[in-house]
Amino acid sequence: MQSDSRSGRMELSPLGLWQGAVFMVLWVAYGSTYLLRKPLGVIKDDLEIDLNISPTSLGWVDTALLLPYAVISLMLGSLGDLFGPRITLAGGLILSAAATVPMTICHSLVPLLVLLVFSGAGQSLCWPAACSLLSKWFSDDGRNSVFGMFGTCCFVGGLAGTGLAVYLQVQYGWRGVFLPPAAIVAIMGVIVLFIGFDPGDRGLVVPGRAAAQQEALNKKSSGKASFTTVWRIPLVPEISIAMFCVKAVRFALMFWLPLYFLRHLGYSKINAGLASTAFEVGGVVGSAMVGVVVDRWMGGKAILASAIGIGGSALMLVIFMITASWGPIFHAIFLAIAGAFNCGPDVLLAGSVASDIGEREGGASSAVTGVVNGMGSMGTVFEGPLVAAAAAWFGWSSLVPLMIILSAVGAASALRANVKHLKLHGRVKVPGGIETA
Repeated sequence: MQSDSRSGRMELSPLGLWQGAVFMVLWVAYGSTYLLRKPLGVIKDDLEIDLNISPTSLGWVDTALLLPYAVISLMLGSLGDLFGPRITLAGGLILSAAATVPMTICHSLVPLLVLLVFSGAGQSLCWPAACSLLSKWFSDDGRNSVFGMFGTCCFVGGLAGTGLAVYLQVQYGWRGVFLPPAAIVAIMGVIVLFIGFDPGDRGLVVPGRAAAQQEALNKKSSGKASFTTVWRIPLVPEISIAMFCVKAVRFALMFWLPLYFLRHLGYSKINAGLASTAFEVGGVVGSAMVGVVVDRWMGGKAILASAIGIGGSALMLVIFMITASWGPIFHAIFLAIAGAFNCGPDVLLAGSVASDIGEREGGASSAVTGVVNGMGSMGTVFEGPLVAAAAAWFGWSSLVPLMIILSAVGAASALRANVKHLKLHGRVKVPGGIETA
């Protein structure tokens, strides 16, 4: 945006127009991946009955999607640095869509699991590449705000995915929930190919990107950072453990809340699916607000804000558990607040913080983001079998206490990261929420 001082009007510059276009394309593109994930939470009851599988086997449905997602994020997150985020993101979208289409004709568990593996592999490429491309288009100041707004795509996508899956399930049965989302994701992959170029490819320069010069100096080494190299970078282990817990909680509630409401609280199938979206409604608000709160009122202290948020999520889940008998309104309120506290830190740690660390440690933004997000995704891998086993042993009432424990561990790890960072680097703030000496 540019200001005309004589008229007082704000005029859009070419840079501003492209920033808006790229932001919206990336927002819709990554958000659309949740149209592929959310049906798994909605159709679990149908899968158990129609495919004649046990509750424990239902956990492996989640794992088939999330294990390749996690492993490839950890080991190949740097592909976005090597091949460029535009190609990587578009390829991931198209691959995951292509793997989803044949799920409509699956009549047993094994072929469904195989297709979910390929879908998860494609989706794993999308977040690191999207974050890397987004960071190139915006200045370092206010990066938390940009990534906070961008992170709303996850939760809006989740809400849309649940609503669409419920509608398609009611109208066409569980097999009908896959094809429309796959078509949308494939279309977004094509759009990314035409829109998702770097500013330099458009002949534009983004002011206020201190990391851009360092990124250019290290361009030759980009895409070659191994997992062990990234893991040695200060703060990466602590942030990754926090992400492990945050994402385990988020995905467990995403995939299992409908069944929890159905089996433990006695909701109908439709109401169970819709009630579970309260967590994601809160996630939209938390993601949108967290960056602004951190940049304007917390001096950019994104790691400290994350620790506070994860702890707040644990507290809200405790209250949700205590008030379980109070009815749907209270369920929605406390789940929404828990979602806001959980999802805000998710966006910061796997977005602005990880991207900033990567750029300042060798120009490997996608590599660091991939490791942090990949470790978070390992939490999503373990949540499926863990929740299924807990439900089998202790009943569905064990779901919420398990999420409280994981949230407490995540808050402790984020707090440790903040303390360790202050000891290592002092208290001088730099853009992105990272402080240095």
